[in-house]
Amino acid sequence: MGGAALGMSGTLRILEPNLAGNAGHYAEFARAVAERCAPRFDRLEVHGGPGIDRLELLGHERIAALPTCGGRSEFAVLRSLSADRSAPTLVLTAKARHALELEALHRCLRHDPSRMNLFFHWSEDAAHQRLAMALARAVRRQATALAPTSTTASFLRAAGWRNVRQVAYPARAPKSLPELLPEPTRLLVAGAARRNKGIHLIADLADRYASERPETPMLVQSTGKRAGRHGAAEHAPLEQLERCGWQGLQLDASAPNRDEYARRFEGALVLTPYDPVHFRDNVSGIALDALLHGAPIIATSGTWQARLIERFGCGVCMKAWDVESLRTSIQQAVIRWNDISKAAHHAAVELAAEHDPRHVVDAIATG
Repeated sequence: MGGAALGMSGTLRILEPNLAGNAGHYAEFARAVAERCAPRFDRLEVHGGPGIDRLELLGHERIAALPTCGGRSEFAVLRSLSADRSAPTLVLTAKARHALELEALHRCLRHDPSRMNLFFHWSEDAAHQRLAMALARAVRRQATALAPTSTTASFLRAAGWRNVRQVAYPARAPKSLPELLPEPTRLLVAGAARRNKGIHLIADLADRYASERPETPMLVQSTGKRAGRHGAAEHAPLEQLERCGWQGLQLDASAPNRDEYARRFEGALVLTPYDPVHFRDNVSGIALDALLHGAPIIATSGTWQARLIERFGCGVCMKAWDVESLRTSIQQAVIRWNDISKAAHHAAVELAAEHDPRHVVDAIATG
């Protein structure tokens, strides 16, 4: 697919069946790409879950939100999109099974996978995933694989993908950064409540703060992944937070809208105490958003966002994945607040350029 053939007259299609509302990083991904799709593409078609058209998903003039996945399986939608070669398609959260499904469509129905683009957020390295990729021979030769990190890009190349493009996760930077404050106004836990994102550590921290009574309050977004659902691992820490007697704790079970989400970063110290194994190479949208808004972060050593702290000095890394290390890291961050706040503002400028959504658009157009 050549860039010259994809000028201002084209449409870019995104497939993400879990996209069903204005909030969250799937929606923000689509908005970011829409704002930077010109001059490569005229507009975006977002094929998502049921009801997105009624919700006026995304609220951007370049986006057509289609509830294509409402009454059909994801495979049926993938089949329809891959059959139509008039526009390229981006599978927003690609899995190894998508490659295998596209291979089946190519072999059985002669669908051409060359205009398919698969965004792999992390390495699909389990045995069954490696097998699926190994079987997807034509797809690995002809489709474009996009990877947000060098580790994932290297994995895909080693797995036999011919056209791999490393491109930073697309994110929109604010037009201006908030002013620097002499101390943090709040601790912020944003995003879905999940155990692998350390919600149990947050609950233990809140219990300690109930007796210590620190001056800085904490806001915890207690919504679950996928429209408010929680797994068994999240029930206990969320109940623990509900029982906590700390007056400085605020729980918010609703997913904030875009403006409120951005305001929460103003003056905040953002806590991302994520599992160092699960998130060793996974991009954290929360940490990225925090730094783009000039907010320092706390992160577990060994994670993707910890490497940002090491690079910019924009926060503090937890030495271990436990509540005492989290508590100590927060204390250090408060002491070093002026320095890490200035570093976060510096990081915002560089990260805005690196994560410009135009890089994704160009990779698709010229892939």
